[in-house]
Amino acid sequence: MAQDRFLKAGSTLGLGYIAEHALVFVRILLVARFLGPEFFGISVTFLLVVSTFALISDLGIEKYLIQARERELADTMPTLATVLAARGILMGAAILLLAHWIAAKFGNPELGWFYACAAIIPVIEGFRHLDPLARQRSMHFGAYVKVQLGGLVPGVLLTIVLAYATQNYVAIAAGCVLTSIVSVVLSHVLAKTPYRLGFDGGAMRAVLVYGWPLLLNGIVIFLATQGDRIIIGTMSGMRELAGYAAVAALTGGISVFFARLCGNLFLPLLSEARDDAELYAERCKTTGAACLVLLSSVLFPLATLGAPLVAVLFGADYAVPPLLVTFLAILAGATVLRSWCVVISLSRGGTSDILAANILRVSGLVAAFFALSWGYGIVCVAACMCAGDVAATMLALFQVSRRAPAAARSSLTFGLIFVILSAALIVLNASFDPFAHLGLTVAAAAVTSLPGIFVALLISQDLRVRCRSLIANIVSKVYGTLDG
Repeated sequence: MAQDRFLKAGSTLGLGYIAEHALVFVRILLVARFLGPEFFGISVTFLLVVSTFALISDLGIEKYLIQARERELADTMPTLATVLAARGILMGAAILLLAHWIAAKFGNPELGWFYACAAIIPVIEGFRHLDPLARQRSMHFGAYVKVQLGGLVPGVLLTIVLAYATQNYVAIAAGCVLTSIVSVVLSHVLAKTPYRLGFDGGAMRAVLVYGWPLLLNGIVIFLATQGDRIIIGTMSGMRELAGYAAVAALTGGISVFFARLCGNLFLPLLSEARDDAELYAERCKTTGAACLVLLSSVLFPLATLGAPLVAVLFGADYAVPPLLVTFLAILAGATVLRSWCVVISLSRGGTSDILAANILRVSGLVAAFFALSWGYGIVCVAACMCAGDVAATMLALFQVSRRAPAAARSSLTFGLIFVILSAALIVLNASFDPFAHLGLTVAAAAVTSLPGIFVALLISQDLRVRCRSLIANIVSKVYGTLDG
């Protein structure tokens, strides 16, 4: 029964995330082609402003809601709604005040009005209803997926139409605002409980105790995930940022998709089992093995095949050195593996573990800043960021092995195979030109996926059973469709 529920929830969430990230990627791809590198770079900075303020003010409200005990919900939900609304208003005010300064830092002082438009987005998002999110506690993801996709579809369509018609960066701002409006409205339409603002002192204290490490963590994540783009945009210009962002859209989009999928799907599973030591140990092994399968099947091949793929998708103006893609793909793989560690820490209430690992990630940004200052290019920036992320993942695996001894052996195995394969990828991709030997590149990309998948399935019998069940279910549906 639990396995069927896991597969159904995983299918719903997985398909929803595939659609969501496909829409985002298509938006980035077409905007890049319609606007060209210079205006695309400006569009990227708009998205950076929105995501930066969201990250540095994140109290982990959504995560707290999912892991909170049932008896706490009545007092917690109105308090969380109030915190969310207040956060959105404060974020909007901060963006509005800093808009002209941000424009000057990016080398476009005349675009203060453009960045000021970003202020409306967090204000709108602050009034989102939390009920669709709360249903994830019982592994019901349908409402959440409808809210996300329902807002994204019209926003992406508007962005693409305006980008084609005007060839102006204002398209990205208009699309983002429309996405926020529609998704917030849908969150209220699909909610089964009334929207209430309220305040409970006990609930607020519990949220702050849980969320303060995540708030600090959000600031660190901002530096670790957005810092490279900011220093490239401010020190190298919009064209260099455009090429880097095109690669990051491919590698980072996949890693964020996998990390969100793992977080939303695995956290309820592990939180549910935290009082049963044997079940918890088994689920730690299964979820960790699943992460290794995901990154091995997609991100490792992308590290080899990515440079030709970027040139085909985005066009010749966005051609990048192959090692840039390799380093960013390995960074993305480290993010996926670390997402498993994050889920285990959150299921145990260990939010400080996440902060410690992410602080280490910032070391890569510091190195990247000096690399650009000393005249090195964006490949060196990617290498520095990759090194910081891999180091943070190794620390996270160590922390997990201490916080959850049941996951210690899996942590060691997964971490070791990831480091070995990553080193092999760097050596492989530095030794030949993927553009000159496309057939060899495709073959090498396919081979790099096999070791990680083999080890993951060897370690986890439960994952093998779930995979067979999923394949049988898909085959059954296909045959049923054909017979019908």
